[in-house]
Amino acid sequence: MAPVNMPKSLPRAQLTIAPYLKTAKPSEASALQLTDRRLANKDVLDYRSGASTRAIVRDFAAASPDISAAINAALRTAITDSFTAVSRNMDGTINPEATALVQQIIARFNNVSDYQLGYADRNSLRSTSEAWGRELLQYGSCAAELVLDKTRLPERIQPISVFNIKFYPTDGGQRLKPVQELGGEKIDLDIPTFFYAAVDQDLLEAYSASPLEPALQAVIFSTDFMNDLRRVVKRAIHPRQTVTIDEEKFRKSIPQEILHDSEKLAEYMSSTIENIKQMIDGLEPEDTLVVFDTLGIEIVDHGNTSLSQEWETLQGIANSKMATGTKTMPTILGHGSASANIASAEALMYMKTADGLIRQKLNEMYSRLLTLAVRLFGLDVYVEFEYEDIDLRPKNEVETFKALKQSRVLELLSLGLISDEEASIQLTGNLPPAGYEKKSGTGFRTNTSIQPAGDGYNGATNNGSTMNQNLKPDTPTGGARGQNKKAEVLPLRNAE
Repeated sequence: MAPVNMPKSLPRAQLTIAPYLKTAKPSEASALQLTDRRLANKDVLDYRSGASTRAIVRDFAAASPDISAAINAALRTAITDSFTAVSRNMDGTINPEATALVQQIIARFNNVSDYQLGYADRNSLRSTSEAWGRELLQYGSCAAELVLDKTRLPERIQPISVFNIKFYPTDGGQRLKPVQELGGEKIDLDIPTFFYAAVDQDLLEAYSASPLEPALQAVIFSTDFMNDLRRVVKRAIHPRQTVTIDEEKFRKSIPQEILHDSEKLAEYMSSTIENIKQMIDGLEPEDTLVVFDTLGIEIVDHGNTSLSQEWETLQGIANSKMATGTKTMPTILGHGSASANIASAEALMYMKTADGLIRQKLNEMYSRLLTLAVRLFGLDVYVEFEYEDIDLRPKNEVETFKALKQSRVLELLSLGLISDEEASIQLTGNLPPAGYEKKSGTGFRTNTSIQPAGDGYNGATNNGSTMNQNLKPDTPTGGARGQNKKAEVLPLRNAE
């Protein structure tokens, strides 16, 4: 195939505007405003009247405990601890020179900045991944610009919020041109250094949709229900004091000049009631109350009435709808009450969801960004970036599985089915060290067993956790082939 042509013109500086700015030309004399939702005194239901669905999702993501928990769990699950970045030739083989280059670029993005500029206003790859993951959940897509320096070489990654991205048709409708609209400014992003990725894109729409949108109605219902429950608790469940005034005795104590004046009498009675109310409301639990027999005071409670079952049913309906709408299992949100086996199955299903919604999209964005970054150095390669697979088990528990993987990779290396660079990347995430002696195809593993480290579930580090018991297959563990079992011969029954 013909080589891919490099772009003729590349920006020499950042074109996009940082998404937290409100204008393209902010005043350097004024500090940026901190968004304070004042949730302690805010009725969360007010957010339902937001300017757009995206704005409503963003507000509820900050105000709703369930949506916030769903986003937090997805980010913590999908963004794993380690990653690999490999540069490959166009035929799929590893290019050691380009792989070393992409790892240097990542190291610069993560740890090194232009110290002459002072404060380094840049994010590490993990911080960028967290921002992208939140964008994917809130808006269904993420975007970024690969910022180049004056020499047109990669300097850093600038995440951009898709909240301010608009698409315009171009080339007769064959392509979409992204434009960042912020503070009345329009910035043309039809440039090769701008990258955009959407999850579960609707082909009938140019814009992505948040996977959390179906949860909005359930969150509104749950919030409204909790507000009603809060009022009911104060009004009907907590005991209250009732004060009864004996009107006949009270009138005898009213001065004569007030008793026969209707206006003064009404004012006097209202003032007396208010004084009694303030006195009763201001009592501490340990205070002693002494009154004349004109007043009768009693404690009123809800008696034997109980609506706990009705409340539990309504709350269960709301919780199930929120779990469905947020694409999060009840166990993850803390709503689950099932057995350990069901909880393990839910956790496995949630891992699949987090992997598809976030991890794979992050891999896609970084692969495309780093491919351009490496190709700017004149290398005809592409980059494969991949976060480590999601695994909820502790690191010590998966050591047996790593031993199995190492045995398999070394066996493939011994047979010459993979290169030394490929084996080293899979085992360590890095290229072979200097002075490494090539092993590919040398047959150095001549006496390999079928299962050198056990079956991965009954190893020394784990005697069978709940998740492993659910994952454990029923395949034979004694060898590559199943054991021959002698058929049981049943005696013939005598015909009667």
